Amino acid sequence: MKADLSFLLTAEELMKEKFVPATWIFYGLLRKGRRRISLLNSLPEQGKSTLARQAAVCASKGKPFMGRETTRCAVLYWQTEDEPEDLQESLRRLGYDPKTDEPIYIFRGRAEQNTLKNFDAALTAHPEIGLVIIETLDDLLRVQDILSNTAAREAFEEFDKVFCKHAERIACLALHHLKKTENKGESGKDILGATVLRGRTDAKWYLYTCKEDDGPIKRRIFEATVRRGTPIEPTFLVFDPETESSTLGETYASTKSADAKRTAERVEADIIEFFTGHPGASFEGECVHSVEVKGNSDQKRKIFRRLLANGRIRKEGKGAKNSPAKYFVCELPVEIKNQLGEAA
Repeated sequence: MKADLSFLLTAEELMKEKFVPATWIFYGLLRKGRRRISLLNSLPEQGKSTLARQAAVCASKGKPFMGRETTRCAVLYWQTEDEPEDLQESLRRLGYDPKTDEPIYIFRGRAEQNTLKNFDAALTAHPEIGLVIIETLDDLLRVQDILSNTAAREAFEEFDKVFCKHAERIACLALHHLKKTENKGESGKDILGATVLRGRTDAKWYLYTCKEDDGPIKRRIFEATVRRGTPIEPTFLVFDPETESSTLGETYASTKSADAKRTAERVEADIIEFFTGHPGASFEGECVHSVEVKGNSDQKRKIFRRLLANGRIRKEGKGAKNSPAKYFVCELPVEIKNQLGEAA
């Protein structure tokens, strides 16, 4: 008996097929009509819920989210963590208006009602829903062993039976946790659980705090990676507590670059000030170890060499035993002093 090979498709046949172009809830960030859900990942208490509620209200209004155009639609907010009164206050602060905005349907059932059957029933009853937010993925899927690929795959297969019935018309964003031991070299490695969670999902959004910040209040960083669309590089969020909403601020890279520039300028000023107050001093024997000059030794040496090269500091002596190297600050030309003013 000849084997049934109807499951095979040639590349030529594939190229002839007509597909509906991807449509976006948040342009370039979250698309619908795909069988993969997307994830919003962070450690606990980092602001996932707050950001998710903002996304829900933006979709209901058709208002830009994270600087991206938004397709207005009804929302299913399948959440199990927040109290109704807290949700009400958040929606009020976010400016949700049920008279003018699209409906937001909120799960507020008991734990035993948080099932795929009821999830399916809600989506079937409301075909106008275009965005689904699940808080959290594990609460709905109830994976027996989150670290097991087999258990995660089986849970996703059950979820897919429901999700694929509605996938053409909705985008789904599920909140999920990151590992406690974060590895920011590659954000995807931080996703809690088996690798299948990473492989079976579409866009990945990440929310984490800036570890370099001093003090109890640390800035939050948002990052988005996408299979298709336009990613967002790690960027600081600007949070407005009155409206409980966030907007994108400076990128993490640009901030680090600016910080490095300010540090270099400070070290340069300290070196010049040191040799102004200690003319003829040595660099290695005195300046590099001076508490008057901030920064680490490598920074000091690098900047000192640059000051020598551009003539801001001059050297006397050969650096030998009988001719020790001594350094002096060079006077700037009058015209440059006038341009720099007091900074000279």
